Amino acid sequence: MPTDPEGRAELDAARAAFRAEMTAAGAAAVWERFAGRVGLVLSGGGARGAYEAGALLAFQDAALPTHIVAATSVGSINGATFAANSSSCVGDAEQLVEGWRTITPRALGIEWTRYGWMVAGLIAVSAGIGNAVLLLARALGIEVQLHSPAVAWVSLALAGAAVMLFYPQLPYWYFVVSRRIRRQAWPVDRPRLRNSIVANLVLLGFLVAIVMSLHLHTTLRTLLVRSPPVVGALLAGLLLLRRWQLFIQARLSRLWERLVRAPLGTGLFNNFDRMRFLRRSIPAAPLAASPIRFVVTTTDLEDGSPTYFTNAPLDRLAADPGVDAAFVTREVVHQPDLLPAIVASSALPIAFEPMELDGRLLSDGAIVGSQPIRPAIRLGANVLFIVLLNPPRVSTRTDDFTFLDVGFRALDILMHQNLRTDLQTTQEVNGLCERAAQELGVPPETIILELGHRRFRYIRPFTIRPAQALGPGMLDFGAPGTGGAILQGYRDAAAQIGVFLAYARESRVNTARHVLRMARSSDPPD
Repeated sequence: MPTDPEGRAELDAARAAFRAEMTAAGAAAVWERFAGRVGLVLSGGGARGAYEAGALLAFQDAALPTHIVAATSVGSINGATFAANSSSCVGDAEQLVEGWRTITPRALGIEWTRYGWMVAGLIAVSAGIGNAVLLLARALGIEVQLHSPAVAWVSLALAGAAVMLFYPQLPYWYFVVSRRIRRQAWPVDRPRLRNSIVANLVLLGFLVAIVMSLHLHTTLRTLLVRSPPVVGALLAGLLLLRRWQLFIQARLSRLWERLVRAPLGTGLFNNFDRMRFLRRSIPAAPLAASPIRFVVTTTDLEDGSPTYFTNAPLDRLAADPGVDAAFVTREVVHQPDLLPAIVASSALPIAFEPMELDGRLLSDGAIVGSQPIRPAIRLGANVLFIVLLNPPRVSTRTDDFTFLDVGFRALDILMHQNLRTDLQTTQEVNGLCERAAQELGVPPETIILELGHRRFRYIRPFTIRPAQALGPGMLDFGAPGTGGAILQGYRDAAAQIGVFLAYARESRVNTARHVLRMARSSDPPD
């Protein structure tokens, strides 16, 4: 058995070695001389955000000033905690890391017993209606008795379980047999066929048990014998029911849709517990006073546009070096209390309810941008550390997927696509700067490309991402792999900070600028 399952000792050793490495390399003097603005971009990924916490701890241990933190989804929680617990541009991740080690799904409102109570309510409704029907039948002279109640109820329970667990597979055996009769070639899914046969046998056993146990006393039987027209009317009704099956089925389907949707909200879990937890973890006043420019991305569910919230007053933000003042004026909202925006940004679709803020329904910022690279650049970053939570190649098994897993995986794909778009834009601008710099014989950092009222500049990216898939799933907060994800994030970030240290020694960010006007045909993407 491992004596340190969460890797605390390994993390402590890695921290001591990294701090010694930074001291020996004279990192503090390099950071002081570096004239550029460092931006940190934090992405979404649910419980895998523990990796980001480890990365932020490496930034703290390197004492690397972080001027801008642009975040979305779980990154907004990590970034806000990092900025709120420090009074300088060097963030503090100690509380954040400890929080990831001790967090539980319940603390965030991930409580599945709610749906157990909903099932219990459904059972209560069914029992009430069933007993009311029996009372009505008795009033009409129909008496139902069971010779073997235990057999009947046990077989009913088994039949209910078969329907609940294997309903989509129940008709599969019929399709297989009908294709065989028609001699049509068709690959058979044997596990599915096996489940279908077993489930149908359980249902058949229930019907046999009920028929063997049921004893029906009714005056209606005498009525049917003495009044053949009644029998004819019943048969005619059955024929009409068969003829109108599709018509009736469509309306029954709509009725069931309303019944199923009635107890469901806009997410599986509400925001109350998560808001309460974040209120304790992220102090609002220190976050508002932090010199780190923190910007969080949310998605407006009505028009699909991104909305950016920041902790800094807009006039101060617009006065920072290299900031696109028009972007700040048009698209950024100053929110002294950022907690509602953070809750909205981290409201993973399907899992959590969106948040209403200033009359707008806001949800996870990852819907419109997994990596908030754009706001980081517009707020003046010359260097970007982009923290990703997916490895370069992702392999996901779909054998045991539910609709929740499919939804979360689809969101992951959307995040990755947004990332590629943002990175491609940055790379295209960097390519233009590098070509212009080569022609002039100057470093690309000194080039500014001007197109109308817009200016583009060279951005040096450093990517921090795991080589292998992280263990926890999106909702597996507090899972055993959390400590390993923190350690992995720390090591990967420490390696990239070391690369940046070498770059910062030789960087020419603070040299004179060369402004080049561009033709419209070479307009880089926005």
